[in-house]
Amino acid sequence: MNCESERQSLLTQIEELADPTYQSGAEMVMRTSLKMYGVRVPDLRGIAKRYRQAHKKIELDELMDLVKALWNGDSQEERALAMELLRQYRRAILHLTWNHFDRWRYKVDNWGLTDLLGTKILAPWLQADPVQRLGHLEELVSADHLWSRRLALVATVPINRSDPARAIPERTLALIDRVKAERDPMITKAISWALRELSKTHPARVAAYVEANRNALAAHVVREVNNKLQTGLKSGQVRAKGE
Repeated sequence: MNCESERQSLLTQIEELADPTYQSGAEMVMRTSLKMYGVRVPDLRGIAKRYRQAHKKIELDELMDLVKALWNGDSQEERALAMELLRQYRRAILHLTWNHFDRWRYKVDNWGLTDLLGTKILAPWLQADPVQRLGHLEELVSADHLWSRRLALVATVPINRSDPARAIPERTLALIDRVKAERDPMITKAISWALRELSKTHPARVAAYVEANRNALAAHVVREVNNKLQTGLKSGQVRAKGE
């Protein structure tokens, strides 16, 4: 397989799906130094799905070379597509090493890529070997790099979401303890998200934590998490039936 030829073919598909109107809106809500073509997430997933259908027997080394080439691209969409390809070939996620994440985390500079990497790639990798791998979350949350700290928090979201037996409440709350005094919105929003998801499996633990730390946490975190606990919604606004 000619890796560069494959990357160029995928990039051509990205360019063909570029939407200037969507690009303008995306640039307003997600600041990044990366080039942005303005391709919607479902369209990127479509590119990745079609690639898998056409390359069902691709060798793992070839796939990882292509993923690396896309990560080395200069656009938001190339790096997002690299992760969408990994999601299509889920077996590849299990073969990743910490060195992959250690390189990739410095190639994200916005919440979109961070959250995709954290929830769809890092989280399942951690869950595949929690004893050996969950400790990397402490390394991330103690980093000077803002997006590494957010990455640690958002990676807990799918882990804590649905199965109390596999949730990691103690570790999640310890991670939040490390950054609860920060006021960068990229961190406070991630704290709120992590606590709200943890509340689905361990509501009493979350309620007790928020009450004990209400003066240390950002005000919107306390409000959103308490709303979630009381109404099931971040906003706390429950629509009447028929509205």
